[in-house]
Amino acid sequence: MSPVWAVDADIARLLGKSPASLYRIFPSKVEIWDAIAADFYDSHLCFEPFSAGDSRATEQLKETMLGHHRLLLQVQRDDPQMYGLIVLTSRRNWPSYRQQRNRLQVIVGELIRAGVGTKEFQRTDACAAASCFCASLVVLWDPRLVGATPSNHCEISAQELVSFAIDALR
Repeated sequence: MSPVWAVDADIARLLGKSPASLYRIFPSKVEIWDAIAADFYDSHLCFEPFSAGDSRATEQLKETMLGHHRLLLQVQRDDPQMYGLIVLTSRRNWPSYRQQRNRLQVIVGELIRAGVGTKEFQRTDACAAASCFCASLVVLWDPRLVGATPSNHCEISAQELVSFAIDALR
């Protein structure tokens, strides 16, 4: 399952390079695709936590997870070829996917720490809690699962799922 546009000549043309020069920078086509995915993750799927002045950590955490989910759904709908590439990165556990997953977990950990600090959440190891939280909501942020589950198939909403996971932190 490779993106239709990811042909050496097309990529080289987009970068203003020759196909041969690509392989001086990238040792393989996989590394080219992973670099394209990394750039896409950074520029289109980099969801910063919602932070409005007095906003509680609970609301920031909820909006972060739901916002990331909305971005994935938008890419799936608007750019199916790119969505296919990020699904491929997750299936094969490429560095771009691991970095995206780790970035999300760090953001979640920071929000959990903030919630512990404001006593919204019980005292806990924020790293372990972030790992558990992200694992419990994997269906909302992992492109393999977002793309495999029709939105009308799930009997509960993304909002209910996130609220349930946040309740576990209290």
